[in-house]
Amino acid sequence: MNIDVEHLETLLAVIDTGSFDDASIDLGVTASAVSQRIKALENRIGAILLIRSRPVMPTEQGYKVLRYARQMSLLSAEFAREISDESPLSVAIGVNADSLSTWFSPVFEQLAELENLSVEILRTDEHRGLELLRSGRVSAVVTTTSEALQGCVSKKLGAMRYRAAAAPRIVQRYLAKPNPRALARTPMVVFDREDPLQYRMLERLAGSGQRPEAQVHHVPDSLKYVSAVKAGMGWGMIPELQLAQSDRLEVLHDQWFTDVPLYLQRWAVDSKILSTIDDILVTAARAHELHLIP
Repeated sequence: MNIDVEHLETLLAVIDTGSFDDASIDLGVTASAVSQRIKALENRIGAILLIRSRPVMPTEQGYKVLRYARQMSLLSAEFAREISDESPLSVAIGVNADSLSTWFSPVFEQLAELENLSVEILRTDEHRGLELLRSGRVSAVVTTTSEALQGCVSKKLGAMRYRAAAAPRIVQRYLAKPNPRALARTPMVVFDREDPLQYRMLERLAGSGQRPEAQVHHVPDSLKYVSAVKAGMGWGMIPELQLAQSDRLEVLHDQWFTDVPLYLQRWAVDSKILSTIDDILVTAARAHELHLIP
């Protein structure tokens, strides 16, 4: 199917700006011209691609075309760069908060050495990042899902081990004799309302359906989350990579841990920059020995 590149660029502009009017400003054309291009694209595809809301949102078919448009935009930019070394590139990567605050520093150092590359890091829950990839919002994502999304490839990075830990005063007050019942009665700190680690640990130890019986705190920042646990707000599941840097937390029990597998999924396109990013992330993960955890 032959699709007008100008129409794909218009679709990207509408989604990225959120409206036909704002897209017309970015493209330097009238809003009517934007509307006509989108209508022509929808006629060519044979499906409605956009929901005319505020902001404008893609339909299910729209997501597929949007991802294709972003892939074509990246490949076109890479081709232009082969002709002229000065041509800039732009790529977006979805990464979970705990990865950003632990093993990702070498990734930034490597990305900084790439010339004329603009990188957008989108912080996303490792369980939900695939939606960003599916929609074309990012071209690569760190996720817990091993099965490759259609049109993508998947590579295992390793696994992050989380251990149940708390400040000494929490241990002394609630967990002098650590057991599942005592853990349920101890204040708990979770990242946000989508964070399942603490709840799953409770259920694993005390049985399905077990819920916390004390207060539950929410701290949606990876570094501040550890600070909250250190301060004695409650117990939490802390990455081993962060525990190794903390001298004010106690591991509650050697067997109270969980491994969260991490995979890199990216578009299955012949892109040099995506292959380079692939190599950078795998190298960084191995440098932090994520690959040694089953």
